[in-house]
Amino acid sequence: MLEWDGLRDFAVVAEAGSLSAGAKRLQVSQPTISRRIGALEAHLKARLFNRVPRGLELTEAGEDLLERVRRMELEALSIERFTLGADAAPEGAVRVSVIELFAEWLAEEFAAFSRSYPKIRIELIVDNASANLVRREADIAVRMFRPDQPDLVARKVGEHGLGFFASPEYLEKHGTPQRFRDLREHDIVGFDEAAIVSGTAKAMERLAPRERYVFRSNGLMVHVAAMKAGLGVGGTSAFLAEREGGLVRVLEDKANIMQEIWLVTHQDLRRSARIRATMDFLAAVFENNGPALAGESGARCGPPCE
Repeated sequence: MLEWDGLRDFAVVAEAGSLSAGAKRLQVSQPTISRRIGALEAHLKARLFNRVPRGLELTEAGEDLLERVRRMELEALSIERFTLGADAAPEGAVRVSVIELFAEWLAEEFAAFSRSYPKIRIELIVDNASANLVRREADIAVRMFRPDQPDLVARKVGEHGLGFFASPEYLEKHGTPQRFRDLREHDIVGFDEAAIVSGTAKAMERLAPRERYVFRSNGLMVHVAAMKAGLGVGGTSAFLAEREGGLVRVLEDKANIMQEIWLVTHQDLRRSARIRATMDFLAAVFENNGPALAGESGARCGPPCE
């Protein structure tokens, strides 16, 4: 009899592109996953993969099976969400996906939530990529954009301010930029991957030549640490800069970039008591901290930042 576990293993390997990568995702050994795929092929009497230099390639039968398995997975997840969304009592686990920027702050805020809802267990997932709520990678996501998927429910809870910062020591040594073109004469701290603060990162890319970049990182806290150490001027969250301390805002009258903050969940979960309680709590936290999240100025950035 064909079992779901075997089909799940097949789908993971197909998406991973190799037995070793699939085994790592499934947290089993490569020989184990190889035996499982072999058993599935024997049961179906069909070859599902061809070995190629870069790993595994789906056969025509494998591509057809993968499409069917994905449909089965989505239907199973839909049933699971419907069942989970029917709970009447605020208890159980809630997975909240949040970007690095808000993670530590929200962890502190959840202390009050736990006192009010001791039977709800919060799992805070720190990920700068967008969690897939359809596949239940998270139950609730904090996003910096409004989702457009029709099966997601979104609630705007505030705005987040971004700007340019440097350490007092750096500014004392190199001077304070007064105009955008002054950045061409300053050392720049930038991002490798700028999804979190794309507004400041994109503006900085246009305003400062690449040869002025002295440090790059894809880690938000590393980026802030580099600025605090006096490496140069960088763009980051005004909220984070205030929490961390040790940074001075520059070009404030010219560069105040705002991002919307949205709470998102799947429509199948919105009836859940624990999801509603968590969503309402998070909305109150963001809304009550609106001025701090937006930064001292609510003005939006004009050219060349927009």
